[in-house]
Amino acid sequence: MQHIAASEQFAVAFSDWLAGQTGRNVRYATDGLPLRTLTGQVLLAPPDRHLFVRDQVLRLSDGPPRHSCRPSVDVLFESIAAEYGPLAAGCLLTGMGRDGAAGLLQMRNRGATTFAQDEHSCTVYGMPREAALIGAAVHVLPPGRIAQRLAELHPAVTRR
Repeated sequence: MQHIAASEQFAVAFSDWLAGQTGRNVRYATDGLPLRTLTGQVLLAPPDRHLFVRDQVLRLSDGPPRHSCRPSVDVLFESIAAEYGPLAAGCLLTGMGRDGAAGLLQMRNRGATTFAQDEHSCTVYGMPREAALIGAAVHVLPPGRIAQRLAELHPAVTRR
């Protein structure tokens, strides 16, 4: 989830960079996509739209901002917690503010495996710090270790 107001030029550059870093197809989510068709892809919330899951389908909303953010990570994480519970994994990476911490806690309380980026590897230790402070993250690790643990948890999804 990207909180930066993205111009079209930024969006293309960012998604190209992310695709190069992950070896995955990266694009903006669209309303109505069934999750079962998205294995191995990286989806970004479109600018100024919340992204959430309902009935195993991606949904977009222009609902009110949360923590001054739209998209809000909390909106996404809360929907994942309700929809998938212990089958889910959530990661909260570097960022300013507290968005995502409460949603990650809901995921953890529903049995999901939860991660927050460690302070040393963060550019801004805001969002992950908030998650760590409230006990939302089971694991606090640098991004490379998070990726390794996710691969161990879900080998079929993370295989390239």
